[in-house]
Amino acid sequence: MQGKDFKERDCMSFDGFCTCVRMDIQKMLGSVYSVREESVIKNNGIRMKGICITEQGMNISPNIYLEGYYEAYRAGRSLREIENSLLQSYWKNKAEVRFDTGLFKDWKRTRDKVIFKLVNYDRNRELLKDVPHRRFLDLAIVYECFLGADSRGGATILIHDNHVELWGITADELHAVAFKNTPELMGGTFGSMEAVMLDIMDSGKVELDRIEKMLSREKRAKNSLPMFVLTNHYKLHGAGCILYKNILKGIAEKWGCDFIILPSNIHMVILVPDGVRRYDELAQMVIDVNRTQVMPDEILSDNVYKFIRETGEIIMQGEKEYE
Repeated sequence: MQGKDFKERDCMSFDGFCTCVRMDIQKMLGSVYSVREESVIKNNGIRMKGICITEQGMNISPNIYLEGYYEAYRAGRSLREIENSLLQSYWKNKAEVRFDTGLFKDWKRTRDKVIFKLVNYDRNRELLKDVPHRRFLDLAIVYECFLGADSRGGATILIHDNHVELWGITADELHAVAFKNTPELMGGTFGSMEAVMLDIMDSGKVELDRIEKMLSREKRAKNSLPMFVLTNHYKLHGAGCILYKNILKGIAEKWGCDFIILPSNIHMVILVPDGVRRYDELAQMVIDVNRTQVMPDEILSDNVYKFIRETGEIIMQGEKEYE
C-alpha cells in the first residue's frame, strides 16, 4: 500500500503508528509540505501527540492529534482510510494566510487582541510557573492573544511571562486590558441547554454523539432541573464568561434569586436557579460528567459555585475553600 516494506513497519504501537502516518502523509503531499510529529502539553497537563503539516511559505498550521485516529486503527479501520480522513481534517482547518510574527513583538499591536480564559489551578500548576495568571477560587485566570475566528472556530496563542517581559508591561496592565477586551471581542451567549447545544451542533464544532449525550442528560435530570448555558459567541473558552459581572447580575435580577454555576467544561458553564436541587447532588453530577463525558483537557473543575445576587460575588459551594 505504501511500499513493499509496509508490513515491516511498526504500526501497532502508538509511536510506530504516528511515524507511519507522518511518513505516508509526507509522501502523499510531496516536498511542498513539511510534515512533522509534535508532542504537545495541553490544558490540565494532558500530553498529546500529533502531526503538524506546514505548507511552504506558511508559518502556522493546526496540530492534528493522533490518539483518536490510533484507537480507530486498533478497532479495525485501515491506515489508508485514517490518513485520508486526517488529510480532510487538515484541508478543512489549514490556515489561509501567514501569521504576522511581528504582532507578538509589539505591545501596541497586541494589546487590543489580549483576552482571558479560565483554567483549573491544581491541574495546571506546571504550566502556571511560566504563565502570568491570577488565582480565582480553585481556578486561574490566564491570558491569550486572540487571532480571530471563522466558520472553523477561533485561534489563540497563550501569553507567557517572557512575552510580558518583552512588552515591558506589568501583570496588572495585562489583566486590565484583558478584562476590557474579552467581553468586546468574545461576547456572551445565554440560553437554554437545548438551544445552545443545537446551535453548536449546527456549527459542527462538537461531535454529534457528545451533543446527544448532553441533551439526554438534561432530559434525565430529576424534577426537570432547569439548565441554562453561558458561553461566548465562539464557544471557545467560554467558561470565562462567569467573570462578566454585568451578565451574571442581569441573570440574577431576571430570575430574582441567587444561582448555581456548574462547570460543564472550559468552553461553557451551566446555570441553575438556587434551591432547585441539593448542592451535594449537583456536585456529584459535575464529577460524574467530568469522568464520563468531558475530554480530559477540557475539564474545568469538579466543584460547584454560587453567584450571590445581593453582593455580585461568586463563591465556592461546599466544604473546600480557597484563598
